[in-house]
Amino acid sequence: MNETFYLSRKNYEKLRQDLDNLKKIKARLSEEIGEAARQGDLKENAEYIAAKEKQTETLAKINELEIRLRSSRITDDLAVDKTEARIGATITIEDLSDGEQNTYTLVGSMESNPDEGLLSVKSPVAAALLGKKEGEIFEVNLPRSKAKYKLVKLEYK
Repeated sequence: MNETFYLSRKNYEKLRQDLDNLKKIKARLSEEIGEAARQGDLKENAEYIAAKEKQTETLAKINELEIRLRSSRITDDLAVDKTEARIGATITIEDLSDGEQNTYTLVGSMESNPDEGLLSVKSPVAAALLGKKEGEIFEVNLPRSKAKYKLVKLEYK
């Protein structure tokens, strides 16, 4: 069974653009391979061998992107209860042990980048947070301890 990938519309469109670019590269490589083949002995033709290797890599990338795009759901289009933390929400949480607050947007695993404020819904903190409402306290099981947080702010942009 295929995994569902959750993407923002922006990142979905970026993947579609990447796919279009790869298809253009594939077409150019086909021309290069044809030209190199016309030059004769293919076993010793470095240009032909390099173009064939690049074509194989490009075809694999095209296949991977096509699978991801077919298996994607755009988070902007999901009907979710906007009073609960769900994928696509921007949340501010407070660590109750030290009062530190952090703001994240909950995203699918492909878009995750905590340093840029993008937190995968599969991460321990986000998984414990899903379904919570603004003001709720929740506990996260970390590898060596438990942490308590409060959902300070919840919004959908």
